[in-house]
Amino acid sequence: MTYLKTFTAAAFALALSTGAAVAACGAASNAQFAAAIAHGHAYTKHAAEFVNGAVEAGLAFPDPTIANANDFAGFLEGILNAPTQNKALVNGRHGYWDATTGTIIITNANVNDCGTAFRPSAGVTYYNSQN
Repeated sequence: MTYLKTFTAAAFALALSTGAAVAACGAASNAQFAAAIAHGHAYTKHAAEFVNGAVEAGLAFPDPTIANANDFAGFLEGILNAPTQNKALVNGRHGYWDATTGTIIITNANVNDCGTAFRPSAGVTYYNSQN
């Protein structure tokens, strides 16, 4: 355990000394993860997938169009609270799948925006392939 603490501290010091960014999400609850993801790159990049009727993997988005990042955060929090499936992934990430909307959420405490959310074109096959 002492070795791990020493190694972690050394890696952190090296990152700081080289100017590398040390990312940290800081979210501690589903609501915080949802808000950070929605206000990160996910909504800006994937908003068109969350329009009523938009089709991904043969599934039309059944909900009303999500109009802004705040609404997206509420949508994501609902999935995080009651996913169809969820699993631990490598590097401390966690995957959540919502079968009704065909949405994947990947939380990642190692990045500033806490992860991502989108509707993969391969649907649940994409979710199942995540490690």
